[in-house]
Amino acid sequence: MEQHLDKGVRPGSLHKGDNEEWMRFALLSSGLGTWDLDIASNQVIWDDRCRELYGYVEEGEVSREVLIKYIHPEDRERVMAAIDHALNPESSGLYDVVFRIAGIADNQLRWLRNIGKAYFDNGVAYRVAGTMQDITADIKRKEKKQMLLSLVESCPEMMGAATLDNRFFYMNPSGRKLLGIPEEIDITTLSIEDLYRGEEFAKITGPIQSTDQKWSGTIYVNHYITKELIPCHANFVVIKDALDGHVLGRGATLRDLRPELHAAKEQQKLLSLLENSRDFVSLSDEEGNVTYVNAAGLKLLGLNSQEEARRHNSDYLMPEETGKLKEVINAQLFSKGVWSGEVLYRHFKTGEAIPVEGTTMLVYDPVTGNSQGRATIARDLREEKAAYQQRIENELELEKIVEIRTSELKKANIDLNIVNENLEQFAYVASHDLQEPLRKINMFSALLEDRFKDQLNETGMKNLGIIRNAATRMTTLIQDLLAFSRISRQDHLFEEVDLSATVQQVLGDFDMLIQQKDAVVECDGLFHVPGIPLHITQLFHNLLSNALKFTREGISPLIRITSRMMDAGEIAGHPQLQNGPRYGEIRISDNGIGFASTYTKKIFVIFQRLHGRGEYEGSGIGLALCQKIVTAHHGVIYADSEEGKGATFVVILPVYT
Repeated sequence: MEQHLDKGVRPGSLHKGDNEEWMRFALLSSGLGTWDLDIASNQVIWDDRCRELYGYVEEGEVSREVLIKYIHPEDRERVMAAIDHALNPESSGLYDVVFRIAGIADNQLRWLRNIGKAYFDNGVAYRVAGTMQDITADIKRKEKKQMLLSLVESCPEMMGAATLDNRFFYMNPSGRKLLGIPEEIDITTLSIEDLYRGEEFAKITGPIQSTDQKWSGTIYVNHYITKELIPCHANFVVIKDALDGHVLGRGATLRDLRPELHAAKEQQKLLSLLENSRDFVSLSDEEGNVTYVNAAGLKLLGLNSQEEARRHNSDYLMPEETGKLKEVINAQLFSKGVWSGEVLYRHFKTGEAIPVEGTTMLVYDPVTGNSQGRATIARDLREEKAAYQQRIENELELEKIVEIRTSELKKANIDLNIVNENLEQFAYVASHDLQEPLRKINMFSALLEDRFKDQLNETGMKNLGIIRNAATRMTTLIQDLLAFSRISRQDHLFEEVDLSATVQQVLGDFDMLIQQKDAVVECDGLFHVPGIPLHITQLFHNLLSNALKFTREGISPLIRITSRMMDAGEIAGHPQLQNGPRYGEIRISDNGIGFASTYTKKIFVIFQRLHGRGEYEGSGIGLALCQKIVTAHHGVIYADSEEGKGATFVVILPVYT
């Protein structure tokens, strides 16, 4: 055949046998095998190359079922579907499928590609013929390429590549995220200059173009959207053709340095914290050899430098504590990872024993979990122990003072009992002896008025009236003073008092006066309080009496009695109230004459009157008595008023629980 070609014979003029020889040579050179499926007999005629690829050693034809049997189970259904599609007369008849087979003889896994065509007669396929090629090497190269691409795609650092004219043609997802490049932006539309400032880009252009053709160092890149300057550690290299070595472009990796810089900053803060700590802090290896002591620690132990501090931690303890180090501290440290307790350090210059409260713990690498050594923090207990000793001495001294004060208090109680007895005697005299002359004055004044009213002129009768009124006021004053003096804190006499029932009782006492003045009294449901019923009744009697007394002429009195529970913040606003108990507030408001706000405190002082006796009756003790009752019941009372616009009296008392 080569002789024919040498003589200039045209390829087209070769014999049929020559063409077949050329075909076999081409197939052999490409590694292709040929096969021919007879649809009617379901037999496959194939050449030696196909047998070799299938690992089939027997000669002759083979059935289609046998060949399909050795196709990988995961590919079998797909191959059969491709054959059925090719045999469909409505299809193009073309057949192209990639699949795996396990060699029949050698059990070797191979990737094969079958390309064929179906032939039809009157719409019925009668034959499929084609070629078979081993593409295992191509598949493995693709797999390796895909693995490499997956590695690059999943790399946490930015990886990118650009052409020689500085246009990007690839950037991994980490790079897009670092530089803030949205997914919709085509990376090939960007150039290196879009992400690097001129002075930063100049750092790498020189080294890249030199003989080294690489550069490593710190560089600042621009965030695509925010234009933030991002510090990165960069590695730049040129990309060369694997065959002839000519430069194709540039590749780069960038590692974001912000986390490292932040960590370094935080580490510096921590180091500064340790250095400025008032407590002893040390670091040592697993064997207990000290590598670092902070400034407070050096001062505590009388050390001048870190060099002096680098010694075994047992040297830091008083000699009598070394046994505790081995038997207790280290044992607990290596079994539980931490030890806390009191131990004696020694001052290296004076030899003084320094009591400290210390904690030692094992420090582990957060990544590997391996122990990196020990960390110790200790607090000097000398001042604390001195203060404790001083407190003991103070307590002893206080006990002596308490004994003296108790003795003085007992004597004062004896004196107080004597005074109380004298007061009781005074109260007896006031209630009997002082009132007796007043009763006689009243009685004889009434007798004179009755017997001699016809003989006395107008002046005489008027004088008798003045005498009787003065005696009556004196009697009222004595009775009010007695009531005032008898009010004191008697918690042991407290019982549950229903304020609603108490108010209704008082209103019953004033029923005639309320009708006379055409007054309206509105009262909400009130709560229960701990107290002395008689005193609580006296409290509301005085307050309602004032509301009915100090009314405006021509206006029907309107009295409102409301209550509510107070929250903790409101209670705290009254220093006189105790912490803990629940308190309720009662408001007694009227539309009477009121009084100027400057008198809100004066009205609770005994004998203080805002009006003359001729205008309104009273002894000037009523509100002072109210305040004393409320105080004795651990409460608060105050008033709010404006002249001519009525008054509101607010009473705060503990709620019965």
